[in-house]
Amino acid sequence: MQQEWAQQAGKAQADKAQADSAQGAHGQGADRHDRAAWRQDAPAWAYSAFLVFVLLTGGSSRADSIGQPIVRAISILFVAVLAMVWRPAEWRSLRLPIGFVAVVTLMVAAMLVPVPPGIWTALPGRDLIARAAPLLGIAQPWRPLAISPPLAVNALFALIPAIAALVGLVYLTPLQRARLVSTMVVLVLASAVLGLAQMSAGTGLGWYGTADRDAGAGLFANRNHEALFLALGFPMLAIWGTSSAIRHPTLVTRRWLATGVTVFLCLAIPTTGSRAGLALGAIGLLVIGVLCAAAIRRGVHRLPARWRLASFAAALGAIVLVFVVALTFRQATSVQRLFSLDVGADERAMALSTLKAVAARYFPVGTGFGGFEPAFRAAEPFALLKFTYLNAAHNDFLQLAIEGGAAGLALLAAFVGWWLYRSVVVWRMATAVSHVRLARAGSAMVFMTLLASATDYPVRTPSIMVTLILACAWMQLPRNRSVPR
Repeated sequence: MQQEWAQQAGKAQADKAQADSAQGAHGQGADRHDRAAWRQDAPAWAYSAFLVFVLLTGGSSRADSIGQPIVRAISILFVAVLAMVWRPAEWRSLRLPIGFVAVVTLMVAAMLVPVPPGIWTALPGRDLIARAAPLLGIAQPWRPLAISPPLAVNALFALIPAIAALVGLVYLTPLQRARLVSTMVVLVLASAVLGLAQMSAGTGLGWYGTADRDAGAGLFANRNHEALFLALGFPMLAIWGTSSAIRHPTLVTRRWLATGVTVFLCLAIPTTGSRAGLALGAIGLLVIGVLCAAAIRRGVHRLPARWRLASFAAALGAIVLVFVVALTFRQATSVQRLFSLDVGADERAMALSTLKAVAARYFPVGTGFGGFEPAFRAAEPFALLKFTYLNAAHNDFLQLAIEGGAAGLALLAAFVGWWLYRSVVVWRMATAVSHVRLARAGSAMVFMTLLASATDYPVRTPSIMVTLILACAWMQLPRNRSVPR
C-alpha cells in the first residue's frame, strides 16, 4: 500500500511539473507574441507622434517662424530613427508619390545651381538685377536661376517635412497607413478646441505671433488654413466612424462620437473667420453624405416605416439648427465678413493684374522658388502700397507660374492629371474593395485642398503639406479591383 501511495505521489508531482513547464512555455510564448506585436506596431506609433509634432509646430508658412527649424529638425530625426531601427514594410504603392516629390525637390535644387553670366542675363526678368554689377564696377558673376537664393534655399528646406512624411509611410503596412486616420481625427478636434479657446480668451492663446487676432486659428497662423484643416476632418470622420479596420472604440461608439465631432466642427468653422472655410465645410459635409450613403440607407431601412419620416425630419432639423446657431453666433466672423465682402476693394483682387504681369515678365523660367516677394515688390504699383505687404499671391496656381515658370505649371498639370485618373479608378471600384472608401476620402481631401489653393497658399504650411501627402497615400491604397476575403 505504501508503495502504491508513493507511486501516485510521484505521478502527481510529475504531472504538476509538466503543467508548470507548459504554463511557463505558454507565458514565454505570449511574451514573445506581445513583443513581436509591439515591434510591428512601433513604426505606426512613431508616425503618429511625428504627425503630432508636425501639427504642433508646422502651422505657419513664414520662413522666420520659430516653428520652421523645429519641424524640420523633427522630420530629419524621425527619418533617421526609422532607418536605423526598422525595415521598410511596403513601398511599391508609393512609387508615384515618391517619384513626384523627388522631381519637385530636384527642380527646386536645380534653381540654386549657378549659371554663366551670358545665360543668366538672357533670362527674362533679370535686367533689373543685372544693372547692379556695372554700377559697382565689377564683372557679371555667375548666378543661380533663383533671383533670391536665400529664399530658394528656404523653399528647398521646406520640403523636408513632406519628404519625411512620405518616407515614413514606407515603413508602415497598408493597414497601418489606413489607421492613421484616427490620429488625424484627434488632431483636427484638438485644433478646433484650441480655436474656440482662442476666441474665448482673446489673443492670450495665439499659437503664433502672426495669428489672426479676431479669429480662432487653432494650431495655425492663418484662419484660412485652420478652416481648411477642419473641413478636411469631415471626410476623415466619415471613414473613422464607419470603418471596421479601426480597432477602438467599438463601431457603434465611433459612429456616435463621429456624429458629435461633425456637429462640433460645423460650429467651429464659422468662428475661424474664413469665408472660403464656409464653402469648404459645405463640401466636406456633402462628402460625408456620399461616403456614408450605404450606411445611412441600411440604417433607414432597418427602421419601421412610421419612423423613417420622423428620422429624416429630425436630421434636417439638426442641420438647420447647426447653421442657425453658427449664423447667429456672435463670434462667427466669417459670416460677418461674407456679408461685408467687397470684391473690388479686396487686396488680392486689386493685385491680380499686377500678379499676371509679374508671371508674364518672368515666364517661362520663373523667378525661382521663394522669389515671389522680391519680384512683386519690384513691380508693385503705388496704388497698392500700404503698411502691410503681400507675402504670397493668395493663389498658389498663379504663384507657381511666377516662381516655377513653365516647369512648375507642368508639375501642377502632372499632379492634377494623376489625381483625376486615380479618382476615377477609386470611385469606380466596388465598395467592398479593401480601403477603397478611405481612398475616396483622400480624393475628396485633395480636391478640397486644390480649391483652397485657388484663393490661398495652404500647402506651403508643413501641417497641410503632410496632410496632403497622407491623402495621396490613401488614394494609392487600393491596388486592384478584386474584393478581399
